[in-house]
Amino acid sequence: MSNRYQGGKTGTSYAEQNLNAFFAPAAAIGTWEPLLALVLKGNAEAQQRLGSLATEWQGFVRHRLQEDITLTQRLTDCRGSKQIIAAYTDFWHKAAEDYGKEITTMTKLMMGLARNMVLAARSPMDESHTNVSERAAD
Repeated sequence: MSNRYQGGKTGTSYAEQNLNAFFAPAAAIGTWEPLLALVLKGNAEAQQRLGSLATEWQGFVRHRLQEDITLTQRLTDCRGSKQIIAAYTDFWHKAAEDYGKEITTMTKLMMGLARNMVLAARSPMDESHTNVSERAAD
């Protein structure tokens, strides 16, 4: 008994059939070239912008943690309920202000990221459309 899988084709092994099926999509890669260019270009820009987002958020969290520590220190110095209420009131007013500013900052950064992704998506698609139009004219 042979260790070859015939699969309707004489002499073609099971492994050869799988390899042919695996590499067949590679032949069609030219049709995906504009999309690949978009992904690679958009990926680099997206990584840079996402890095800015992460840096901004880490700075904000660091700042808010410092405010928490400051509140704890301030509470240990309080000598009565009025001072405790004042410490908490100041803390929550500052927190609301900080979060409001951070939401605005993060929204601007996200809008910039979205804008660049749209522009990156348009650019290769426009180029591929132009190339197709030029080829059709030839």
